[in-house]
Amino acid sequence: MNILKIFNKVILVIVYFIFFTVFVYLVILINSKEPNDIDKRRLLKSILKKNTISNHIFNDYREEFLPNTQFIKLKLKKIDLEFLKLNSCYFGSCYTFFLEKYKSNIILTDRYGSFRYARFDDLKNNKQHFKIIPTNLDFDTVLDTFIIDDLIYVSGKKINNNANAEIHVVSGQVNFDQIIFKDVIKLSSDKCFFRHSVHSGKIQLYKKEKNKILISINSSGSPDKPGMDNLSKNSICGKILLVNTDTKKYEIFSSGHRNIIGMYSDENVILATEHGPFAGDEINNIKKGSSYGWPVASYGENYSRGQSNEIPNYKKSHKKNNFSEPIFSFLPAIGISEIIKLSNNFSEMWQDNFLIGSLNGKYLYRVKFDEMYEKILYYEKIFIGDRIRDIIYENESNDIYLSLELNGTLGILSKVK
Repeated sequence: MNILKIFNKVILVIVYFIFFTVFVYLVILINSKEPNDIDKRRLLKSILKKNTISNHIFNDYREEFLPNTQFIKLKLKKIDLEFLKLNSCYFGSCYTFFLEKYKSNIILTDRYGSFRYARFDDLKNNKQHFKIIPTNLDFDTVLDTFIIDDLIYVSGKKINNNANAEIHVVSGQVNFDQIIFKDVIKLSSDKCFFRHSVHSGKIQLYKKEKNKILISINSSGSPDKPGMDNLSKNSICGKILLVNTDTKKYEIFSSGHRNIIGMYSDENVILATEHGPFAGDEINNIKKGSSYGWPVASYGENYSRGQSNEIPNYKKSHKKNNFSEPIFSFLPAIGISEIIKLSNNFSEMWQDNFLIGSLNGKYLYRVKFDEMYEKILYYEKIFIGDRIRDIIYENESNDIYLSLELNGTLGILSKVK
């Protein structure tokens, strides 16, 4: 009997010790600054703050977490980019940067217009040799980069003497010794809401015509007081413009946009990802001459409205009000960002797929559209744990590169062999 009592006491001491050890570990983890524990800390704080322990233990929705996805395994490697500087974001501060691929190299551009490049092979082999590319760029804020053949386009904001912002687009031949940029077009309006965060300026080639580019322009007004200039033929606000780089003239391609954050274009389709107001992020099939409803129709609402039984701020049908419906609208908003078409070489399970990033959602979305790009057939959420600003695909190594701006890291998604 005495032996049993002693045994029970020993077991109790062991249990207490385990609980105490786990408690101390969690306290140290939450308060540590170790970079490798960033994702663990963020997840743990989220669980404790939102009281979602049961959601993580009893995962009834069968959401997978890396390295698992629904059908394949992926590994996520993160490279710290210590040379990045903090910049302002909509929510506060982050490390915004953009990605392009040029032959066997990746080109990285930050918000302040600093260009660097590295070989894809070096990054895969843990050799982080990012070299600076000198340029004559003179922007207050970089908005986007785009490379076609040996030509790189850059869009950015410049603040003029009246404290109004102008959007400039420049181009130059890719040269690692120095890139000399020349003006393509300058766009200005005192109506457009050119805020400090990265809106406007998304660049894509139009139907592979090398002298025609598409560029998105931010909406007019403010978040809760949008202007009708977005629907006007006499304003560039809330538009996608088609720019002829030879004549340096533009025409309005589509209207009724709020904040286009990502854009994809080929000879068959133009897709744009667009921030709604409070909820209502959209994926749109962009067609020439079409209007997409902002600020009349939206599946989102004013930020100030909150959860109430007041009448909607915006019309809840685009079609009934003579606007083009989105392919899909996210409720709640995910902070939708870049969209790319993924090569079918990546995986037999991921055929004819697109990848869409999210900012506040911190997920990568794997999406398949129908043949007419009128609806989404399915999407899969892949938790990355950081704000995804940009995405590129590298054909040779079959890797997906992510611009992760919350912590200023370069993410590399690879299949697990």
